[in-house]
Amino acid sequence: MSRLTKLDRMTVEQKTAEAINFWAADNNATFTPEVLSIVFKKSLPWFQLKRCTGDGIPFYKEGRTILYKKEDAINYFSANKFESTSQLTA
Repeated sequence: MSRLTKLDRMTVEQKTAEAINFWAADNNATFTPEVLSIVFKKSLPWFQLKRCTGDGIPFYKEGRTILYKKEDAINYFSANKFESTSQLTA
């Protein structure tokens, strides 16, 4: 039996509230990978992989907690937009 993640234990209402809080926050506010996962529809393992490979969103580490600045996350996902799937191989 697999262990439930924090995201698995959250209700739809809680996830919606986290997304609303993200967009209402100042650009310098910091958020956990769980919040970014909700907002940008990426899995937690995706964030972990990007941290390990060094080609993800810049992050901060406070003790054992990983935090991302809102502005950095928005800039990262805005820079990685494509017009068509053919651009992915270019």
